[in-house]
Amino acid sequence: MNLSCIIVNYHSSIPLKNCLESVYRTLQKISFEVIVVDNSQNDPSMASLKESYPQIQVIQNATNVGFAKANNQAALSAQGETLLFLNPDTILTDQAIEKMVEHLESNPDIGALGPKVLNTDGSLQYSCRRFPTLMTGFFNRYSLLSRWFPDNPYTVRYLMKDFGHDENREVDWLSGCCLMIPRAVFEKSGGFDEHYFLFNEDVDLCRVIHQNGFKVMYFPLAEITHYVSTSNSKVPVEIIMKRHRGMRHYYGKHHGKNPLTKVAVNIAITLRCLSQLAFNIFKETQDPAK
Repeated sequence: MNLSCIIVNYHSSIPLKNCLESVYRTLQKISFEVIVVDNSQNDPSMASLKESYPQIQVIQNATNVGFAKANNQAALSAQGETLLFLNPDTILTDQAIEKMVEHLESNPDIGALGPKVLNTDGSLQYSCRRFPTLMTGFFNRYSLLSRWFPDNPYTVRYLMKDFGHDENREVDWLSGCCLMIPRAVFEKSGGFDEHYFLFNEDVDLCRVIHQNGFKVMYFPLAEITHYVSTSNSKVPVEIIMKRHRGMRHYYGKHHGKNPLTKVAVNIAITLRCLSQLAFNIFKETQDPAK
């Protein structure tokens, strides 16, 4: 089998249905399987989804085990020579994945491949990025400072806004919303680090892939759409905490040898977490429904 499409679902059955429709509509020339890992509990829509797509393999978890662990679960049972990790809120365009498979098979030095990712309005979503630095924590896509100062040099560098995004390019890391990895490379890299519950697991895996001597490539000849939220709406407290817990693990794992650096990073991440929690409180005070 050429390809295993792996999708982790958490109460996203409606976008998941659209994603599956695009998978089966666009994948015509290669053999593939679809594995859905459902981290939801008692999602009534999953039953009808299974009826519509009886060929998919569903792994039902009793609890939400997180994005990294769920992907690893699916990878263990996958039969494909190539693994495609997809978010449930993605839509594939014609031949996008087939182009990626062909390019990956023709370039054995590539360990991870990602397409051009578009927002629903057709604008570019910055899906290939440079490795985060300490300043990135304050100026990444979700931070308040990036919203206030979108063209600051830290964000421009991190999101690779200085790159046209229309040519193949080796990059530091790729978004996990659509990430293709040869099974052998995934296994050699140890899979996703399950210390990450949500966020940061993709940058971590790409870093390990680099360390194992493989390239991480941005491939804009393939395009997908990703329905990511770009609003300034309130973010659940649990998500904020897990995101920053993941950031702390990432910096500790890859930049934590110097004790002073480790202390500085922990302080910076704590301050960033507090600023986002404060932003939540502000949004609540501005909500006319309250």
